[in-house]
Amino acid sequence: MEGDDDRKGNILDLAAERLKAEQAKTKNPKAKRKSQPGDAKEGEDPATRLPEGRHATLEIRPGESPELADEAERILIERDGIFQRSGYLARLAVAKPETVHGIQRRDGNITIVPLDVDYLNDRLNRLIAWRKYSFRMGRTVTCNAPRPVASTLLSRSGAWNFKQLTGVITAPTLRPDGSLIERPGYDEATGLLFHADQAFPPTPQTPSREDGRAALDYLVDEVLSGFDFAAAHDQAAALSALLTAAVRPSLRTAPLHAFSAPRPASGKSLLADCVALIVTGRPATNMSFTPDPDESRKRILTVLMGGDQVINLDNIEGALEGDALCSVLTNESYTDRLLGTQRQGTAPTCVTWLATGNNLTVAGDMTRRVILCNLDPKTDRPEERVFSRDLYRWIPANRPALIVAALTALRAYIAAGRPPQALRTLGSFEGWSGLIRASLVWLGEADPLLSRSSIENADPVRRKLRSLLLGWYSTFKAVPATSNELITLANLTERNEGGDEIRRHPELYEILREHFSDRRGEFKSQDIGEFIKKYQRRIEAGLRFEDAGERRDRKLWKVEVSDLSTFNHEMTIFLNLS
Repeated sequence: MEGDDDRKGNILDLAAERLKAEQAKTKNPKAKRKSQPGDAKEGEDPATRLPEGRHATLEIRPGESPELADEAERILIERDGIFQRSGYLARLAVAKPETVHGIQRRDGNITIVPLDVDYLNDRLNRLIAWRKYSFRMGRTVTCNAPRPVASTLLSRSGAWNFKQLTGVITAPTLRPDGSLIERPGYDEATGLLFHADQAFPPTPQTPSREDGRAALDYLVDEVLSGFDFAAAHDQAAALSALLTAAVRPSLRTAPLHAFSAPRPASGKSLLADCVALIVTGRPATNMSFTPDPDESRKRILTVLMGGDQVINLDNIEGALEGDALCSVLTNESYTDRLLGTQRQGTAPTCVTWLATGNNLTVAGDMTRRVILCNLDPKTDRPEERVFSRDLYRWIPANRPALIVAALTALRAYIAAGRPPQALRTLGSFEGWSGLIRASLVWLGEADPLLSRSSIENADPVRRKLRSLLLGWYSTFKAVPATSNELITLANLTERNEGGDEIRRHPELYEILREHFSDRRGEFKSQDIGEFIKKYQRRIEAGLRFEDAGERRDRKLWKVEVSDLSTFNHEMTIFLNLS
């Protein structure tokens, strides 16, 4: 019908008009939608346009994930501060003044932070303009970084091309060969990143012995003169701490330096902070000392992974000891479980360790790993003493001169050819002894290791073993016996002529009461046996425990004389005191 034909014609005309409009929009994209961030300008290839802040463009193509990760790594290396460190990727961060898990970091400390997938993905988005082809839109569009690129990069431990980061320093230092690191930036030879926040004058390359002595005098006069050292070797121990911290990254291992005094407010913590202030410009990172071995291991790994340069175990109340800390002091790396996770972490140990305490006691295997500095103000009110200057303000302002003085003292010894000194070798710390200790003695200071005898004599483990050996030998001689038999004899009583009950072996009973009694005053053979097992064959008082087999499922031990002269001397003293 005619009316129907008219309606069909109108519909076809409307469809044609709409088709023309759609074709016009396709030719002119701006007519289709408003411009969006990341859109190309008219006539510009959107695949090549680089948004503000981006340093490169990567196009996502199916099947090329490994190549994308390779390119992303190259761009990150060129443009960003990402490093590899002991099997993980890391970056630098500025610490806030806070205490977390017993670790107190100071405001502005440069720390090392492991990367996670979220942070790495964020960096990839900020540095790179990511593109992909949209089949729906028929063109290349902007997009976010594929998360698998970040996870792939993190998983490539051992195959990264990122620079190795040994640690971060904030002042010039020495390389292991004695040469100087003075230029800020990354040092290829050592893996150290010199982050300089102030200018440092050059250190003399070949200073004389007189120059070295003058440098030490400057450190003593300007920093140490206000402290009351108990003896000359205590001042040498303080200088040792300063020099060790200044070049710690160049040393394979280094002992812990401990500051002790008979009373609070004697300057122990201030002296520890002086060491850190010179090297970092800030007080030391404080780590609470805990006798809990699990908690201690976690805290130690946390500060090592953080790259803290100077760590102070402040105000220790019990004995300074612990297997984890012993391991850190004598090894170049440390591995343990990460705090709050089930994963293992590894970190370098190039850290200067300090400790403070009132009448500080060092125990067990730690005694050979500690340099002790004793302070003695010789007053009952040490807090009323007045220093000539505020060292917390003065040292940061004069760091450049103090650092140069420390390096000059060491460079003088190196330039002289490292003249041999008549010093006994210190096991596990040969490099430290051959540079720090030898330099101090060569420049006229006392041997900082002269405090070793006082540390060992005060060692509660040594006193405990010595007493048990002498008591055991005076009771059994060289005849094998069990710890249960020792307890039985110690508890034996008898009546004297007056009818009073007395101990048959009072000296043996007192040894066990002092060293092995529990809270109820009782002795357990298991405790004694475990102690002997741990320290068997260790010589004290010229004696040592030896395994003598078993008797009716009971462990037998015997005491042998290893040094007759020492044994006779020690046994005479023991019998006279009994």
